[in-house]
Amino acid sequence: MVALIGVTGKRSMDTKLLVASPRSGSTWFVYSYITQRQNDLGEFFNKDWSYWIQRGNNNLSKDILAKLENDTLADKIKFLETERQQGNEYFCKLFPSQINNWEWLYSFYKDSKVYYLQRHNKWQQFLSYMYQSKTSWQNPNPRDSKTIVSKKVICTKEDVNNWIDMNTRDTSLDMTRFNNVEYYFYEDLDL
Repeated sequence: MVALIGVTGKRSMDTKLLVASPRSGSTWFVYSYITQRQNDLGEFFNKDWSYWIQRGNNNLSKDILAKLENDTLADKIKFLETERQQGNEYFCKLFPSQINNWEWLYSFYKDSKVYYLQRHNKWQQFLSYMYQSKTSWQNPNPRDSKTIVSKKVICTKEDVNNWIDMNTRDTSLDMTRFNNVEYYFYEDLDL
């Protein structure tokens, strides 16, 4: 097991980005392996970011949301660029399917420390994603049969096609465009 050290924050950050895909274990990875984060914006590039930070009662993110003109990708990019010019850095978790400006991403994070997390077992990842999608993410981390949302889940052809599209985009990012990447797979971690 490799010990990971990632200190984030003003003028002292070496870890700025986790690139993953939904249900790859990214939340667990962040809390277990990148424990010394400061200025953690979570899934900052998620189109529903404002909803999740309100739900999670994250004061740092609420303050940042107030600074944004709108909760759009363009405003988030502008915010990160402006903050970097002022010497401030932030940690983000990114699912590549959440952003359409990969050239900006490659340029902005080119020399940053980047973690890349995926799953070998795409079938289990798909099942987990479908379950969460169909139960409205009521319990993203069920621990046992008592915490699993009891609901019949019906998976359609459209669900499968949407998953394939999203997963293809999430795994198509050219990680060689970043200079400092560490690669991890969920199944290889000490869970």
